[in-house]
Parts: sequence; C-alpha cells; structure tokens
Amino acid sequence: MARPRGSGYSADVRRAAAELFAAGKGYRVAARTLAIPETVARSWARTFAVGGADALLANPQHRTSYELEVKVAAAHDHVDRGKSLREVMVAHGIASEAALRLWCRKYRAGGVEALAERPRGPKPRGNA
Repeated sequence: MARPRGSGYSADVRRAAAELFAAGKGYRVAARTLAIPETVARSWARTFAVGGADALLANPQHRTSYELEVKVAAAHDHVDRGKSLREVMVAHGIASEAALRLWCRKYRAGGVEALAERPRGPKPRGNA
C-alpha cells in the first residue's frame, strides 16, 4: 500500500490514515495497518489533530505562510513554557511539525529576531 521511501505516499494511504484517526485509532495502529513507519503515522496524527482530514489530504507540497507573531508565540509556548509539539500545533493551528521544530531551533539560537523573514535570492549588485 505504501510507496517506496522518499517518494511520499498516495492520497489513498493518507485517506485510510484519516479514517483510522477519525475512528479513534492511534498512530501505532495506523502504522501497522498501513505498513508505514511510526514516525510518518505520528506526524500525520498531529496534522489530523490540527486540521482534520482536510489538512492530512491537502497537497503535501503546499506551503502555508505564518505571521511572525504566530511563529514567536508557538516557539515561546514550546521552548519557554514546555508545551508539547502537539499542544502547540493545535493551539496555533500549525499543520507542519517540521516547520514548528525549525522555528523552535531558530528561537533557541537567536530569539525573536531569528524568526523574522529574510530576503531570498541573490543579493542585488551595486551600480558600479
């Protein structure tokens, strides 16, 4: 049922996981039933807890932008207040565990300033 490693999982596998979570099953049951790694099932369970089946079935390549205030509040709740990743994800409506982990790492390293958006792309050349 699962695709080879590195290529993601089909919508059918994600849909089956959503049905299991909706039925009250945990990530371990989902992992065994769908023959996927527990880490993947755990991540999907957190995503399901935040946004339901729609969040789990959404295009995994889609990236949501979050305001600086949300990033700071979420990182502060996890790093300084000791809330679990799942609690923070649900409280702030964050669908991506990876994004939250990245924000927490940046927050620990450089505080609020580290979470601010940086210009992307090559630096503009001077007029010489």
